[in-house]
Amino acid sequence: MEILVIAPFKEEHMARIREAAGPDATVVQMVVENPKPFDTRLHDALARADVVIGEPPLKLLRADDVHVKWVQSTWAGTDVYTRSVAGFPQGMVLTNVAGAAYGHVISQYVVGQILAITQNLAAYVRQQSSASWNDLGPNMSLEGANVLVYGAGDIGQCVAKRLSGFDCNRIVGVCRDIARPREGFDELVTLQRAEFLLPESHVVVGCLPNTPETARYFGERRLRLIKQGGVLVNVGRGNFVDCSALNTVLSEGHLRGAAIDVTDPEPLPVTAPLWRNARCIITPHIAGGAFGHSEGTEERICQICCDNLRRYVAGQELAHRVI
Repeated sequence: MEILVIAPFKEEHMARIREAAGPDATVVQMVVENPKPFDTRLHDALARADVVIGEPPLKLLRADDVHVKWVQSTWAGTDVYTRSVAGFPQGMVLTNVAGAAYGHVISQYVVGQILAITQNLAAYVRQQSSASWNDLGPNMSLEGANVLVYGAGDIGQCVAKRLSGFDCNRIVGVCRDIARPREGFDELVTLQRAEFLLPESHVVVGCLPNTPETARYFGERRLRLIKQGGVLVNVGRGNFVDCSALNTVLSEGHLRGAAIDVTDPEPLPVTAPLWRNARCIITPHIAGGAFGHSEGTEERICQICCDNLRRYVAGQELAHRVI
């Protein structure tokens, strides 16, 4: 069995992957940043592989001479494969790291951005560049605030648990299965019910995967439903929030501010007015901060990959299976 690793794991993690794969496996690491579908070197490596850890282009996975049995993604979201028109290759197994790897680090990003907006920190940083010593007015306290978190999986639960330390009034999670207990939330509601809670929500956080129901969910109408002076943070999928609509609503002053780590399209075009909106903080999809950003996240990804490799070798059912 040959295992191709195209994710940039450190050597200490690669040693653990080799150990998990067992003595009969050949583990080859070929780090490819932003792999292209016409990469002949990667294509040749895939043609020899039985298992891939990383994110090879779908076009290469569908090549006639590629017979990969299982792809272990290091991402939480795999809609680049599952929502492709071409479709994921029939008979090939796809697993990800959703539900265990990214919640800790992304929730820190969310809390940081909420505080940057509510405590005027982003505005003070901009003011510093002109050596201005001006009081920018009242802050917004999270004490007594109502928080609505779209998504109650690993990321959403970590966000809720971190925000619970700020003495918020109520933290509500939005998910499909409201009967299953989730940590950190005072209440769980469905997506259909969530809209009715927007007018009383001081803080709204988006951490949902990409689905037909969530695409362009926040257009102008729903953005204006958020409580006057509210805060929006999106770390889920870029198409959850219409960037043009967000710019309009922010410019009107309805929201105190917004922070988005994901956009649609991505990257956000340089001509997009949202870049120049002082009420919006834009970061280039770094909240998850895996390889080269967060050692803790790298460790969790490695652990999931190793656990699944041991399952695969033993002929057991794989965890975090998508397809």
